[in-house]
Amino acid sequence: MFIPTKKAFMDITPEEFEKYSLDLLTEQTKNLENLVIEHNTTIEAYDGNYQIDGYIEFTVMGIKYKTIIECKHYKSPITREKVQILYGKILSFGAQKGILISTSNFQSGAIGYARAHGIALIQITEAGTSFETRDLMNIIMNSGGKPFNYGKPYSGVLIRKTEGGISCSYLSRKNNTLEEFLASV
Repeated sequence: MFIPTKKAFMDITPEEFEKYSLDLLTEQTKNLENLVIEHNTTIEAYDGNYQIDGYIEFTVMGIKYKTIIECKHYKSPITREKVQILYGKILSFGAQKGILISTSNFQSGAIGYARAHGIALIQITEAGTSFETRDLMNIIMNSGGKPFNYGKPYSGVLIRKTEGGISCSYLSRKNNTLEEFLASV
């Protein structure tokens, strides 16, 4: 069962993790118009230059949207402060959204802050990890499901704070939740 507070760690280098994360994002955003995805780039903001792990740019109805991506290959939980740092970069650069991808889990303060500021949180976990679906009353609706990830060793889980708690959504070719998040204003 996938638990969004479970510690996880991948046996790959930080650079391999960044590239894997951007491959996942490429698959998730392939339907966006004029899509540009860059790895390990420097952005110029009004208050200086920032090195970022990834950058997405696309067009919706003639309007250019910019998204900053940070990848954290950590063993310890991601704190609210890490999300706040990403939000500061978003504001400085004038981006519309941010994505923080981690090998580790997210503290509840980080999840709440991300929701309030338009930042997607994705935890990378091993593919084939079984999971349960629960309703708002925490009643198990479906058990033992295993996400199919087309032979890839890892899956991405979009983690969002909702009125009823925390929502976890496995990202796949058939799940365009992340693309919808990016294209929403």
